[in-house]
Formats: sequence, C-alpha cells, structure tokens
Amino acid sequence: MTSLSEHHDADTDRPDLFTIEVNEEEGAVFVTIHGAAEHPSLQQIVSALEHRNLPYWIDEGTIARELSRKTTGQPFRAAFAKDQEFEIKVDAAERVATLVLKKAYGGREATMVDVQLRLNEMGIVSGIDLDRAVLALSEKTYDRPIVIARATDPVPGTDAAIDCLFPLQLTMHPKELENSRVDFRELTLICAVAQGDVLARKIPATRGTPGMTVTGKEIPAKPGKDIAFTTGRNTIISPDGTEVTAAMAGQPFLKGRSVFVEPVYNIKGDINYSVGNVDFKGSVKIDGNVVSGFSIKATESIEVNGVVEDCSLEAGMDISIKGGVLGADRGTMKAGRDFSALFVENCYVEAGRNIVVGDALNSELSAGDSIDVVLGTGRVIGSKLSAQNLASVNTLGSPIAGRTQVSVGFEPKTVALLKELKETAWKTEHTIEEIEKHISTLEEMSSTGSLSEEKERLYGRLLATADELGHQLQEHRDRIEMIESTMTKAAQPTVKVRGTCYPNVRIRIGALVFDCTTEYHSAVFYEEQGRIKVNVFDNKT
Repeated sequence: MTSLSEHHDADTDRPDLFTIEVNEEEGAVFVTIHGAAEHPSLQQIVSALEHRNLPYWIDEGTIARELSRKTTGQPFRAAFAKDQEFEIKVDAAERVATLVLKKAYGGREATMVDVQLRLNEMGIVSGIDLDRAVLALSEKTYDRPIVIARATDPVPGTDAAIDCLFPLQLTMHPKELENSRVDFRELTLICAVAQGDVLARKIPATRGTPGMTVTGKEIPAKPGKDIAFTTGRNTIISPDGTEVTAAMAGQPFLKGRSVFVEPVYNIKGDINYSVGNVDFKGSVKIDGNVVSGFSIKATESIEVNGVVEDCSLEAGMDISIKGGVLGADRGTMKAGRDFSALFVENCYVEAGRNIVVGDALNSELSAGDSIDVVLGTGRVIGSKLSAQNLASVNTLGSPIAGRTQVSVGFEPKTVALLKELKETAWKTEHTIEEIEKHISTLEEMSSTGSLSEEKERLYGRLLATADELGHQLQEHRDRIEMIESTMTKAAQPTVKVRGTCYPNVRIRIGALVFDCTTEYHSAVFYEEQGRIKVNVFDNKT
C-alpha cells in the first residue's frame, strides 16, 4: 500500500488528523484516522478525497459509519472503483423502453453486450433501436433517458369500398383539331352497358395489422368499417353481396352506395312529327336532328348527334349537342349539370355546372360554375354570359353587333331570382300606390257626403287588398334582404379573352361594372382592391 499524501489542518498547524492511501491494484482508497483528541468531520474527509481528483466513487456511507464508531489507527475503504451502471425502464403500457446511463468511477464501462443481456432479462424483444443505445454509450450520455425501444403501432384496417367498373364522370371537353376545327364526335355523355355486364364490385374491409408492445404483446388493430352494398333499379347483386350486374341494357349510375341502370331511349332518326315530344325517365340519345317546335325531357342525359332547332331540351344531368343550336329566339336548353354544343345561336342555355360551346351568337348562357367558348373560333357576339367563377372566350364582342355582356362572381340562378323578386316587389308597390289613390278619392267623397252602398263595398275591398298587398310587399323585401345578405361571391371570378375583346362589351364582376371603350388583345379581367383590372392573358393558365 502506497501513501500518496497526508492531510493537515490548514487553519491550525495541528498534527495530522487522517491519512489517505491509494491501492491501485485493488482499485480502492483507504483512510486512516489518527488517534487524535478530535476526529475529522465527514466533510473534511470527502473534501480531501475530491481535492485529489481520484477516479473512484467516494463511499460517504462507510466514512460516516467509521466516524461514528470513532475508529482510529485502522485503515478503512473510503472510495473504490465502481463499474458503470445503467437502468432500463418500461412504461406501464409497455410502449416505450428507455435507457439511463450512470457515470463509471474507475471501473469497467458498460458495453452493448451488457445492454442486450439486460433487454433479454426484461423480455424486451420488439421495436429495439440498438443504434440509439450505441450512440448513448459512445457519447457518454449520462442521467438522461434515451428511448431505445418503441412499440409497433397497429395499422388500422381500410374501410370497405365500391369499385365501379364504369366511368362516374365523362369529359365535357371536345377534341380541338387543327385549323380551328372541333371534333364533337368524341364527346360521349351516355355510357351504355349490356344486360349481364358487371357494373361494380365491393372491396371488402380489411382487419388491419396488429401492433406489438416492446415486450412482444400484440396490440389489436382497429378493423375497417363495412358498408351495405345494395342494388338499385334494374341491377342484380351476387349471392355473396360483392358484385352487381346489369339486369337490362341502359346507362349505369352510382348514387350513394347503390348501383342502378336507367334505360337509354335511342332514337335512330330525327325528332319530328313521326316521333313527337319525348318525356323519358332515363337518358335519351338521338342520332339525327331535333326539328322546330318539339321538346325533350330526360331525368338523366340527352345526347343529340345532329342540330337542334327552336326546341326545348331539359335534362337532369348533361346535354350534348354535337351539331349546334339554331334557337330562333325561342329555343331553351336546361341541363342539371353540364351542357356542350358546337354552337348556340338565338337561344337560352342554362347549366347547373359548366357550359362548353364553340360559338355563342345572340344567345343567353347561364352556368353555375364556368362557361368556355374557346373551341374553334370561340366567338361571343351579341350575347349575355353569366357564370359564378369563370368565363373564357376566344373573341368577345364584334365591331358591328349589339352590346355583348359577361357577368361573373355570383351564382346566376340566385341573381335571376333576386331580379325577379325586385321586379315583383316594384309591381306590388306600384299597385299599392294606385289602390291608395282610389282609397283617397273615396275618402274625400265620404267627407262631403255619404257613399253609396256599392262604393262602401268597393272601399272595403280596396282597404283589404291594400293591407294584403302590404304584407306581400314586406315579405318580398324581407326575402330580397335575406338573399342579398347570403349571396356568396366566388373567390376569384375572372373573364379571360384569348383573342380580341371589342368595344361595346360590358363586363360585370360581382357588383362592379367595366365598359370596354377600346380593343383589348389577350386580356384577363379580374377584381382587385374594389376595381376591375385588365392584364395580359397567359395562354398557359
């Protein structure tokens, strides 16, 4: 045993109180307390050991015990080499395991073999990240919990779904050819199936993949939700409830979780006196033309391969006219969803969603979303266009035609309803004014003498009528106020002109009005900071 140093009381030059000796072979430090009248304190011995920067763990418990025993002249182990310790903890749910390293004091450093053995002892077998443990050991990350294992989360199952084998949406955009020509033959809005065709299949829900805790226990996965796959009109479901087939030829649709087939009324020639008006629950396909004066109604779609004259067409979904419309100021086309035609002339067109045409001449077009007059020449002349979001044309107006108007920003049906209500309110107000004049006349006559029995009855009827009309007028005004307060303006209403926008064109965006007094070329009109602005139209947009 080698004596390294002795500790002396610096304050009093008194004899030595204790001696510190290091035994490197044993990896320990021994302290001998001299037989002095006064024993050293615990703090004096600990401070002396710390002052020497010894690489050993100071055993304050042993030192305190020997001091209490008044041990003198007998060396005792006050510090010794201590191997590195570590602790692995698992949370209550067994989803995370953490490693906390403790500092070594002159002893052996912990290794990955030690960590792996401890993991095995604790039954931690899943989601182990050994790289994080290696990093903690190499960087000597002490007294800080390091996550070295995580549970594998379960993967929830997928919900059951319906895989339709027919197109749910058909394109509304005809193919544009060279030399400003348009091929409307490729625009097919009626998808027909034959009897026995498979229309849809049910994709079953999956159970999901279970997870696993760090100790290898299974964590159940949430299974996907099943759905009730049902048949609609004119369809048959397989015995196992996974496949739907057509019970008849027609046009398939998916509504909710039901597949059904509506019949398609296919007319080989023209709609004329030999056929008459058509009112059909399903879709109507006409190979020829629709001549003047006839009407077609379909709960689904209408497709015409030829030309439509001054007729009335009304479809619950789409209308496709591959020739065009010659409305003669009497033709009306109303589509619940989309409308397309090679051209429209002197007619009214209304679509719940989009309108796509080649030319619009002296017509009124109203669309719930957008109007595209950009195929072929794409001219809009002497017409009124109304769309909520976008109106896009090639040529807007003409140097010789009457005023052309384009409105975007509000849903056209709401605007039309508001206009109708205001006109009705004005007429009611005017009628009340006329009645009040008659009432005043009768009251003047009554003040100068009694009224005849007939005029008394008239006076009573006029008062009652005025009161009733007053209530109606107030209802109209309340409804007008309600609509105006709830009208939703489009986020970015825009008018785009690829070619020329001529003077005598009026553009409305929301409540703003812009009258074109000069020609614009490749222009886009939009609202900014309460004004309508004009910018260069980028064909890429």
